[in-house]
Amino acid sequence: MISMRHRRLALGALAVLAPVSIHAQAMDHAAMHKMEPQHTMSAAPAQAAFATIADVVRQLKADSTTDWSKVNIEALRQHLIDMDDVVMRSAATQGSVPGGATFDITGTGKVTGAIRRMVVMHAMALNMEGVYVAKTTEIPGGVRLVVTAKAPSNAGAVTQLRGLGFAGLLTEGEHHAMHHMMVAKGEKMMHGH
Repeated sequence: MISMRHRRLALGALAVLAPVSIHAQAMDHAAMHKMEPQHTMSAAPAQAAFATIADVVRQLKADSTTDWSKVNIEALRQHLIDMDDVVMRSAATQGSVPGGATFDITGTGKVTGAIRRMVVMHAMALNMEGVYVAKTTEIPGGVRLVVTAKAPSNAGAVTQLRGLGFAGLLTEGEHHAMHHMMVAKGEKMMHGH
């Protein structure tokens, strides 16, 4: 049987170690996020956003050339909110076009604005990557995105594009981490923040 003194000591140790454990988990999550070039939503979007912000802050602090007078972490937070709204709160209907797919991405309220900021600029980034040809048109409540394979005769590429769907296409490209750093540094960049 455990004595009352031992119980108090154990509870005291837990009280001291719990915040350390929570901090370590956040640091582990931030380190894990840094290793992954694409965005992964682990247990909750807020945790993923926290990990992204923590990683950007760590990188800014490690960079002796950071101009702290221009840093705007709030703009990065707003961008991450837009990302969450587009991924989790928009509706996306998909259809086929020769060599690719068309997507009507719509939402209501603030989601509509997030769609228009994110999808239009992501289409531009997809074009720069050189694998896809992407075009957008504003529609009521959002954006129509038409994406074709750069080589539309490549049946495998077209099948993959259609299989990725809208959410999968959002993950395409190596520009995400760089974009987040640009937002945080207050540099001119895409997505309107």
